[in-house]
Amino acid sequence: MKEYFDLLIVALIAGTALSAVFLLYHLSISKNQSWEKRHSKTTKLIITILFFLTLLTVYGSFLEPKLLITNYYEIDLPNIVKPIKIVFIADLQAGKYKQTIWGEKVADRIVSLKPDLVLLGGDLVDNESYQPEEFDYLEPLRKLAKLYPTYAVPGNHEYGVSCSRGINDKCDYSGDVNEETKQILTNMGIRYLMNDLEKITINSSSFYLFGGDEYWTKKLNFNILATRTENVPTLALIHNPSFILDNYPNIDLVLSGHTHGGQIRLPFVGPVGRVDTKLPTKYYQGLQNLDNNKGKILITSGVGETGVRARLFNPPEVVFLMIK
Repeated sequence: MKEYFDLLIVALIAGTALSAVFLLYHLSISKNQSWEKRHSKTTKLIITILFFLTLLTVYGSFLEPKLLITNYYEIDLPNIVKPIKIVFIADLQAGKYKQTIWGEKVADRIVSLKPDLVLLGGDLVDNESYQPEEFDYLEPLRKLAKLYPTYAVPGNHEYGVSCSRGINDKCDYSGDVNEETKQILTNMGIRYLMNDLEKITINSSSFYLFGGDEYWTKKLNFNILATRTENVPTLALIHNPSFILDNYPNIDLVLSGHTHGGQIRLPFVGPVGRVDTKLPTKYYQGLQNLDNNKGKILITSGVGETGVRARLFNPPEVVFLMIK
């Protein structure tokens, strides 16, 4: 699939660039009575548009995916005594396009932010077709576990599952590497949560952290939340935000990924890429209130790409979250 998209990108760049050059050359040698000369403004506009499309395709395919921005959020939660700094990423998609150098860039950015806690929101490996070297590309995450409490959850790519519309519709399976991912991250010192609940205390402030299993596999289960006994806030790390389409308990703050923000976002249009779910596009990116006062959800655009290598007006992001 990736090879198909790469060929499409090359064809688009070559097609628009060569067409623009051909028109420009033809305009320069045409006689005064030619169509190009008689409609020179239109011809120049077409040439400009073609060159613009060439540059836009090059930028979106090869430049923007290598950018890395940090987006900052502050969220008030009940009974937090002192602020807690959390860095959250998702969708590393370690594989053909995101290898060790990119992982090091992401890890170095996280370290530079000096967090109290690091959360990894799933799809750490691409797993489009099983490639053992993808796990090698996760090695830069080891430094995070040495410096900070670091937690991760699985995404659909760890399980090798992709659904056409949602949990009850057609799903395709490409190979389950979740247990291998869990073992590798655990050996690094990263706590891998699958419907697990932990109470965490940082800077004299306590909260529950629920790490959910993957929604599309129908393994996501909130039963353990019934064991909460203390009056402290609950954070949930759940890869796929589409769980909000079903019944779920009150959670003060959910951190999700999966959507990639649509990967390609156009002004006044929003996300062009869809994650094949029934999820409204307002839940593709940023901080939103959940329905029925059930808390808030923060969706990251992720640090990697799936399918096509391109991003547009939606660069990879690291989320710095201050809860207070």
